[in-house]
Amino acid sequence: MKVTKTKPKKVDTPKGFPESVKVGYRDLKIEWIAPDFKTDNLTDCYGHYKAREGLIQIQHDLCGQERSNTLLHEVLHACVYGSGLNQAEGPLKEDNAEELTVNQLTNYLMGVFRDNPWFLDYIKKGVNDPE
Repeated sequence: MKVTKTKPKKVDTPKGFPESVKVGYRDLKIEWIAPDFKTDNLTDCYGHYKAREGLIQIQHDLCGQERSNTLLHEVLHACVYGSGLNQAEGPLKEDNAEELTVNQLTNYLMGVFRDNPWFLDYIKKGVNDPE
């Protein structure tokens, strides 16, 4: 029996949610989708980065912490792809190595952001300050 996967059901972008993010030289579209257990689309993860399509897909109904964690996680996958770290001779050439690295960095960064409320504001303030 042939199983045909269909595209996940896209939902309207919830109010206040981003529709795109710039990573490196690319503008990535963000799609908010509903998981579909019948077709097994996005039921084993909260999000997905599709490099060739320039697309990040995230489940639309996650709580704030999971939504933020998932967006950061997928952006880090885009960084890995854009930097070539997952190419043939790169240190993250194995899918498992990339996923483990991205997952751990995401979780630790989210902890830094949560435990140090001043941190992101400080980074944002300094990012465009040449002195």
